[in-house]
Amino acid sequence: MLKLHVAGDKVLANQQRLVRLTDILRDRGHPTPAYRAVGEAAGQVYTLQEMAPGETLEPAPGRTPDLSTLRVVLPQLLDAIELQRDLGDLEDAPWPGWLLDTIEHGGDGYCLHTTMRQRGDTSALLDQILDLVAQLRGQPARSADLLHFDLNPANVLHHNGRVTGIVDWTVPFQGAMQGDRGFDVATLLFYYYDVDPALRSMLWQRCLDLSGLEWTAIYLCHLIIRQLEWSSRHRPGSAEVTRFWAIAHAALYDITGRAAG
Repeated sequence: MLKLHVAGDKVLANQQRLVRLTDILRDRGHPTPAYRAVGEAAGQVYTLQEMAPGETLEPAPGRTPDLSTLRVVLPQLLDAIELQRDLGDLEDAPWPGWLLDTIEHGGDGYCLHTTMRQRGDTSALLDQILDLVAQLRGQPARSADLLHFDLNPANVLHHNGRVTGIVDWTVPFQGAMQGDRGFDVATLLFYYYDVDPALRSMLWQRCLDLSGLEWTAIYLCHLIIRQLEWSSRHRPGSAEVTRFWAIAHAALYDITGRAAG
């Protein structure tokens, strides 16, 4: 897998850091494929990651694998996330500040408030999330773990019941790839929220154990904006949008219920 980035200040250093950290992860037994090259040429910084065998955990955009596959694969993913514990290399990581900024102001090419404001229903949802996050923020967050940040099913490869690769690691800016590994668990929770009540309950509990209620709720709020905005912009009117709308409402209902309880 070849990825290109426009060369600039510290872009090459950020990608070299990515390769160094994923090497450490792989030495721990994490299923991240090896990076074979990193460098700069013709105004581009490149990374070249080896191909891993298997198929993505996402059979089609917005669709989930069958439940029997998830029951086998999810424990392996949780074990892999545990290997990310305390592997951060920064004394003063910018997490969670930059995550909160994606919620409150939008991100670079994702979590776009302009998309959310184009319709009354998504605009109202964004306002609900902004109010909720304003109430919840303030507690200290974990910030010493390695962080994938996009552990969606399209970035997980599996074959014959075994996770064969977690791909598409990235360091888009200085200080990325370090934070709370609980965010990666919350990502699994979000994408499989509607698949099975038992798995949802198990993932909720793992999130609470790692990150607490406030940060788990904030992570889910970010994921709601990120996925619903992306799907609405790229696949408007699709079954994918309908599904993520339902997940958004279910997650917010559970968050408010847990916060009240």
